[in-house]
Amino acid sequence: MTKLLLLALMLLCVVCLSQGRVNICNLPLEKGQCRSRVKVYGYNPRKGSCERFTYSGCGGNGNRFKHKRDCKRICGKFSRKKKH
Repeated sequence: MTKLLLLALMLLCVVCLSQGRVNICNLPLEKGQCRSRVKVYGYNPRKGSCERFTYSGCGGNGNRFKHKRDCKRICGKFSRKKKH
C-alpha cells in the first residue's frame, strides 16, 4: 500500500512539473534589445521551418540556435511536410 501511494505521488509530481514547460519552438523569433548583430537560427512556427535572423546579443527567448542543424534537431519534428 505504501509503495502504491509513493508511486502515485511521484507520478503526480512528474505531471505537475511537465505542465510548466514551454515549447521553445512555438516562441516568436525575437532579436532582443542590444546593439550586436549576431546571425542565428530560429524556428518559425508559421512557416514550419528554421530560418536565419539577426540577434542583438541580449534578451530574446530560447528560440535561438547558433547552427541551423541544432534548430532542425530540436524543432524539426514540428516541420510541415512539403506537398508534392
